[in-house]
Amino acid sequence: TRTTILLTAANDGMLHAFRESDGEELWAFIPPDQLGRLNLVAKLSGPHPFFADSSPVVADVKIGGNWKTIAVFGERRGGRNYHALDITDTTNPQYLWSFTDSKMGETWSEAVIGKMKLNGAEKFVAIVGGGYDTDNNNATGMAVFAIDVANGAKLWEYYNNSSSDDRQYMNYSIPANATIADLDLDGYIDRFYIGDLGGQLWKFGPSDPALPADLATNWKGKRLFDAPPIAQSPPAGEFFPEQAIYGAPIPAFDDQKNLWIYFGTGDRNHPNNTTAPNRFYGIKDNTTMANGSVLTEANLVDVTSNNATATQGWYFMLGDTEKVLASADVFNKVVFFSTFIPTGTTTCTSGGGAAKLYAIQMVTGYAAMDFSTGVALATTDASKTRSKSIGAGIPSKPVIVLTESGATISTSVIAATTSQQLPSNPAPPPSAMRSVLYWRDMF
Repeated sequence: TRTTILLTAANDGMLHAFRESDGEELWAFIPPDQLGRLNLVAKLSGPHPFFADSSPVVADVKIGGNWKTIAVFGERRGGRNYHALDITDTTNPQYLWSFTDSKMGETWSEAVIGKMKLNGAEKFVAIVGGGYDTDNNNATGMAVFAIDVANGAKLWEYYNNSSSDDRQYMNYSIPANATIADLDLDGYIDRFYIGDLGGQLWKFGPSDPALPADLATNWKGKRLFDAPPIAQSPPAGEFFPEQAIYGAPIPAFDDQKNLWIYFGTGDRNHPNNTTAPNRFYGIKDNTTMANGSVLTEANLVDVTSNNATATQGWYFMLGDTEKVLASADVFNKVVFFSTFIPTGTTTCTSGGGAAKLYAIQMVTGYAAMDFSTGVALATTDASKTRSKSIGAGIPSKPVIVLTESGATISTSVIAATTSQQLPSNPAPPPSAMRSVLYWRDMF
């Protein structure tokens, strides 16, 4: 058996591994590009510099016919590189590779790892956004990359290369995480989605049936949705985006097997920004990969206060200064997401601002449940309350917790906040739990 470890990156310049059983630190890794900067830790004046400022992603992948456990992490504000370690032996990590690119911004986007067929072979890839750029012209970060997990090679990239297809609109940095979708459940990535700082939602189809999917040059990209632009007045040296998308878009099927994509907008890098109005969107993705047409709010229904049937999707306005700073989650036909409402201008004040938790029906955008009881609403419309206060501080992505006792199933939703609150909220449970009865490997 392997020693169970907890991994965390830190602004001391290292990725740390702690033994789960007692919290003892087993090892730490300093990224090669950060080694020469560690002397900055001793600075006695000015703000503390950023180093390994992101979160690691761990996945089991097959490399050279052998299964390995790989950790991939970026640097967020600390740099423009991704790094990978082989932690199959959790007590003896092995450095694998580092990746960067001239188009890469600060590596905010956490890698999403999945399996594809390329050139007739099975490959595990890490998909990342191009990152964040603080310059108002977004000089870097306007790209999406697929990296070979085995060796760090760039397998594919999508960026504005002055072509006449939808690449011409990739003009905003992409610090968000991507979301992958295996639509036919064959174990391979069929689609992936990602949002940018201009409020554009992008859709990529590595398995486009019209083209050989095992050739990366044939992978297709499409601008699926474009949020309305909003004029900004940013402070000197910073860029306030137009309805920025920082959280990963979340896909889910409805009862009719329609694929929906859910995401909200909000300036994560400036949580106390009070100038940009934001929304939450539910979009039905029944589009092809053909370029040239894009969904806008004109194709959706506004259910902020109006009852309407969502043919292509819906959206509702958030409150003044309210913003979505994390991705949503979908469970039992309910979309859960959190929001933050700033109450001051000091970013680092502990517990500043107010946090909310939303629960909405996935197809209508209406309120989904009574927050006091966790019971699903028998009747609902646009006038019903969609959210509840969960304390102070910036909230995390909601996490669904299920417990089963005999025939009784209990469901709760937890969203932690930066004020160290961890409220648990009851939610409508599913009618039954599914579990694996048996399984078999097919060779």
